[in-house]
This record gives sequence, C-alpha cells and structure tokens, in this order.
Amino acid sequence: MKAVIYARVSSREQEKEGFSIPAQLKLLQEYADKNGLTVSTTFTEAETAKSSGREQFNKMLDFLKSTKEPHCILVEKTDRLYRNFKDYVRLEELDVEIHLVKEGEILSKDAKSHEKFIHGIKVLMAKNYIDNLSEEVKKGQKEKAEQGHFPSVAPYGYKNNLETHLIEVHPETSTLVKRAFELYASQEFSLVTLRNKLFQEGFRYSSSLLRIPATSLERMLKNPIYIGDFYWAGKYYKGKHQPIVTVEHFEKVQSILQNRYKGQTTKREFQYTGLISCAVCGRAITAELKKNRYIYYHCSNKECSQRAKHVREEKLEQQFLALLKGIQIGKPDSEIVIKALKEHHAEEKVFHKESTSHVQAQLSKVQTKLDQIYEDKLEGIIPEELWRRKHQQYVEEQQKLLKTLEEHKRGSVSYIEMGIQLIELAEKALVLYEHQNFTNRRRLLRFISSNYLLEGENLSPVWNPAFEYFYKFRDFEKWRGGRGSNPRHPA
Repeated sequence: MKAVIYARVSSREQEKEGFSIPAQLKLLQEYADKNGLTVSTTFTEAETAKSSGREQFNKMLDFLKSTKEPHCILVEKTDRLYRNFKDYVRLEELDVEIHLVKEGEILSKDAKSHEKFIHGIKVLMAKNYIDNLSEEVKKGQKEKAEQGHFPSVAPYGYKNNLETHLIEVHPETSTLVKRAFELYASQEFSLVTLRNKLFQEGFRYSSSLLRIPATSLERMLKNPIYIGDFYWAGKYYKGKHQPIVTVEHFEKVQSILQNRYKGQTTKREFQYTGLISCAVCGRAITAELKKNRYIYYHCSNKECSQRAKHVREEKLEQQFLALLKGIQIGKPDSEIVIKALKEHHAEEKVFHKESTSHVQAQLSKVQTKLDQIYEDKLEGIIPEELWRRKHQQYVEEQQKLLKTLEEHKRGSVSYIEMGIQLIELAEKALVLYEHQNFTNRRRLLRFISSNYLLEGENLSPVWNPAFEYFYKFRDFEKWRGGRGSNPRHPA
C-alpha cells in the first residue's frame, strides 16, 4: 500500500527551531520502511489547528480524493492530525486507513468498535484541549485585569512593554491625549472642531490618518484607561498603570459629553451623568435642568421607549444611598465574612503552591538547558554565535518565569489584605459618600458597581463581585431569622 505523511507543529516558532517536524518525518519514514509502505507525498505545516481550515491538511484531503490508488495516512499521534471533530468526520468520509505511529494504532473500516470509540474520545479530548487553551487565555487576561493590569494591546497614548508585559505611557502619542482632554474640558470645542484644532497645533494621529477621526476621539475621551482605570469584558477595574490625565479633567469631560447636542455643551455639571445606562436600550442616561431648579434624568436615545420617562435627581440619590447602606456590614457580621475569606484564602494558597511548583519546575528545565549549551560550547559542539543566541533566549525565558514566580508570591500575600480592605470600605461607604464632592462620589459609586441600570424610576447596579456578596449578605440575615435564632450563630 502507498502512504502519505502528515506532520505538523503548533507554531511557526517551533518550525524555526528545527526540532519537531524533522523528528516527525524521520519517525514516520522509518515506520513506512519497516512496514513496506511507499510514501507518495508528504504534507507539513507549522500553524495552529484551531480550525479545520489548515492549508496543508486540506491539500492532503484533496490528494486522497483525487488519487486512484489506495493510500493510508501516517501521522505521529492523534493531536497531530486533527484537533476538532469536523476534521475527524471529513477523514471518516474518505474511508482511509490511519496509522497513529506513536500510539501503535491503525484505524480503518475494519477496526474494532471499541477502538473507534476510544479514538473518537481522543478526538473530543483534543478539541477540548483547544477549547481549554482559549479559556486559559481568557482566564489569564481576566486574572491580569484583576491584578490591575490592562491585558491587551495598549490603547492610543500607551505602548506595550514587551519585557514586563505591561502598558506604559507613550512619550509621543500621550501628548495628543492630554491636549485633547484639556481642550475639550474648556467647553469651547465640538468633536469636529477639536480634531481640527489638534491638527492645527501640529498633532498627527498616525501616518495614514493625520487627523484623528471624530469617532476615535469620542472613544478616547470616554475611556477611563487615561485616569488609570479600564473596562475589560464589561467590568470596571482599578488599574495600576500611570494615568495620562487627571480625574478632575476626565470627570468634567464626561459631563460635557453627556450633555452636548451637536457640539454645544452646557456648563452645568450633574452628579450622576456618566454612571447610569438605560436598562431597555443600553444608551447613557443624561440629565437636564428644568425651571432652573429641578434636575431630571432620562434616556439619551430619542427612539427608546423610556425616552419620555424622567426621574428626579433626588429620587435617584435616595436609591444610591440605599445601595450604599445595603453593603454596610456590622462588626459581628464582618468577622463572619473575614473568616470566609480566610477559608477561601486557604484554597488560594493551594492554587499558588501548585502554580509555584509548576513555575519552579520550568525554571529547573531552563537552567538545565543553560548548563547544557554551556558545556556544548566548551566542548566545541556548537559555535559561539549559536551559543549566544540560545543563551539569550533561555535567559529571557528564565527572567519571565522568575517574574511570574514573584507575582504568584505577591498575589498570595495580598489576597487576604485586599479582602479586609473591601470589608472596611463597605462599612464606611455611606459616610464617605456623604462627605465627598461630586468627583469622589462618582469614583466611589463606580468602584462598587461597573454600571447602573435605570428602568422606569428604579435603579439597579451591576455589582462588582465583592460588593454584590456584601449586599446579598443582608438577605442571608433575613433567611436565618435574625441573629440568635440559630444556635450556630449565638447573639
């Protein structure tokens, strides 16, 4: 029988290293020679198999469909051939024999049913592996966000530091951001006139777009990334990166943006603009002054069914105060919450211990590689240039692992401290709110909830997780019938 060989590595970087594909080809060719198989052609590729649209894989299928002679497929193992169930079905339709060389299995129409069943499970597990990779990426981004670090490509005004994997202020583009906020806060410009003013002052957005588009300018002016915070996956996070503009400038700009009509702005600042969204259409809730005395809030979308519904500011304030009062935890209850945090912290410590062990194992492997290439250099097995390149690569990998190890250690220490600080904030939130100015009140409200939804006259928060737990804790109190009624919770 004739055969085709299929070899794949999961990244082009692995291909450049020159290890995986040559090793697979050698193994598969030796197998073919040993079993009297004639190899007609070979297909190799170095790219992820996340989808079934791989170029070489598709070419192999086309070849197998077009050839008149029967062929089998030689592949190292299951996850080298396919990583999703669609590929499995496509090969099943061809009715070809598949040799999984490292796994010692041959699959054909004559294979036993339990062999096909186990193979199908392997395919599903391979697909699950890819899904888990995607989940791990999202999980890693979420964990990075929760640590206060923006987890993606730096927005305009910042740049990605490839060594620290954090964002930092861009020395050039940040000046446009800062100037844009300063000019717009003066209330003398619309978005269109502002972009022209920036251009006249010598600011250039990019090599292809000299003037910043008005839509990009609006997104920039609304983005809390520039005061050190950010949104990720619909949630508001307190960032640790350096801000470009002051909170005062940012809050003033938000007020102006909320109340402008075709470039015209009002000098009146309203307390809750920029905090509330319409529960029906999702657009921002804006405010207006009536009879030079009463402040009403309503949906900014003219086509929304709630557009005609106006809510007095005093009514909203009472609801905000009720929410702040709702997250207050008394001393006896705070002790229960702290105990729960400590119990969860024990689970976190297990996680950190396992993660730390994994990183330390990787560090050990890298150190072994460093020692080995140094010995190879001394013995003249590898040239000086290759040693320098590999040494630099391993040292950089080592530094990244050491940084990861340090982050795990810091995370383990700071976890319980942050929990206690959140409890203290919940206890004092109402008092803090009553003694703060507009700007600090908004910051406090935004910290405990990523968004507030208004439906009719009723306000509901999209809680940040910790404060949602505190708020629901009151329901727990009602459920157990008050302190003292349960012998496990004596008065």
